[in-house]
Amino acid sequence: MLMLSNLNYDLPVLRLTDSVAKALKTLRNQEVNALAVVENKQFIGLVSDEILAQALSPHQSLSDLKAHFHPFHMEEEEDVLASLPWFDEPSFDLIAITNSGGLFRGYLTKNTAGNLLLNSGLENKNGGIIRIPFQASRDSLSTIIRIIEEEKGFVVRSFFQEPNVVLQVQTETFGKIISNLERHGIFIEKAFVFGEQLEVDQDRFDHLMRFIDL
Repeated sequence: MLMLSNLNYDLPVLRLTDSVAKALKTLRNQEVNALAVVENKQFIGLVSDEILAQALSPHQSLSDLKAHFHPFHMEEEEDVLASLPWFDEPSFDLIAITNSGGLFRGYLTKNTAGNLLLNSGLENKNGGIIRIPFQASRDSLSTIIRIIEEEKGFVVRSFFQEPNVVLQVQTETFGKIISNLERHGIFIEKAFVFGEQLEVDQDRFDHLMRFIDL
């Protein structure tokens, strides 16, 4: 499921010369909480209503807030599943998608990613998505996979989202896999659990979220 095949082209973009007032009005009209700022087709950053609230005046231009733009974006050839850890950020319900040269191509929305997840049948398989900051000099992908397999987990899909490795794991013991990885010194940046995970310690895994939130 490539980003490129699931882009939203209907949502507008903003310009550095747009005023804060115009940006806020556009966000309200589009019923979103963030939009991309684009100049000469180049993605500059995401601006949210929270960032706009920092403006001293509604007449300020967005260029005055450029230092606060969120730089995160994903490339069109990446897998949609790689977007799931991003959507646990409450401030954003969309991702700016670019090509390899940083040119803006469109948006991936949370609803689109959620619907793809539902339609893929993954909701019927226990498991989850794990994002691990990966350093080849320190970490071993084979070791990570071995730890997962020791807990009867199966790595359905793996892909790199620099500097992270994202793993889709099918298992009925997702919580134990997370615990074992951390016990072996593997830092879990973010994780998503789906399906029934009765063994998960909810106090310890409050940061794990079900993505089916549409």
